[in-house]
Amino acid sequence: MGKMLRYNNKPAGMLFAYLLTLTQFCLADDHLVEINRITAKVNDKIVTWGEIRQAMQKLNLTDQEMKDRASEFLDGKVDRLLASHAFTEKGMAIPDSFIEQEFNKRMISEFNDDRKLFREYLRSLGKTDREYREDIREEIIYQHMLSSMRRLKEDISPANVEEYYRKNASQFKTNAKVRIREIVLKPIADEPITVLLQQAKKIELKLDNGLKFEEIAKTVGQSAYRENGGDWGVMISEREIRSEEIRNQAFNLEEGEVSKPFKVELLERKQDGSVAKSGKIAVYIIQISKKEVSGLRPLEEIRTEIESLIAREIEADNQRKWLSKVKEDAYVRIILPE
Repeated sequence: MGKMLRYNNKPAGMLFAYLLTLTQFCLADDHLVEINRITAKVNDKIVTWGEIRQAMQKLNLTDQEMKDRASEFLDGKVDRLLASHAFTEKGMAIPDSFIEQEFNKRMISEFNDDRKLFREYLRSLGKTDREYREDIREEIIYQHMLSSMRRLKEDISPANVEEYYRKNASQFKTNAKVRIREIVLKPIADEPITVLLQQAKKIELKLDNGLKFEEIAKTVGQSAYRENGGDWGVMISEREIRSEEIRNQAFNLEEGEVSKPFKVELLERKQDGSVAKSGKIAVYIIQISKKEVSGLRPLEEIRTEIESLIAREIEADNQRKWLSKVKEDAYVRIILPE
């Protein structure tokens, strides 16, 4: 005998839902075997384990994932049926013509308007054309009922925004970033590192005499960014720079400052896609063309973003409360296998 949980007994005629067995599974011959069927009833709507399995198959879940997430999908299905009942109770309806329009949109976006492909898809799920359209209707109703409780951003006060900003400051921190120009001197054949260091000294003299870094970078060395004057082209954070030597230099320089020549052990990509040190040494000179320090993003810069975050939180809370209220008006019985 299973364990029974009850929620809120209500008179007959009111919305009721009961879930019979959340399901036990076992693995045999590498296949998931259903022992107890999942059954849910919401008014006159029946949900079988087959329907729940179909929904999970759309996501290409493994057998173990389906086992772990079965109750999650069942809860979602029951919520949708409860929403559909509440929608009907309000005297509302979705015109068949609207369902047909949505169906045609999905035929194009999901099946490239290929009816044969669509029929094969339905066959794989064991669904009929009519059942597919009912799924569309159910989804539209559910989203409508949830969206009807959304709070407009205009209802969120500046005080709400400032409070959220203070309490969630860590979300709005920025990392220090730099934009780097480089001059790279790599050895030719067995050229000793001392030769490269001598070349670097000559470049230092040119810089001291007022020659622009980017002009030298265009004509000297083997940088991958040589044509762009050694410019990496993007602002980059410390953790995004793989080379420890470059990282240490870059974040100890001020904007516009040029480093002394320094040695870098070059990185190489292996056949498996990983990156590792190659054992080859090059000499670098870098310039920080732009630098941004870490800190909090200004409130005015992200006010609209915070309003959206608050609105989503309010919306999620309203949805939870609404579904809870709908369930309070239902007779819910859950029988769990012991």
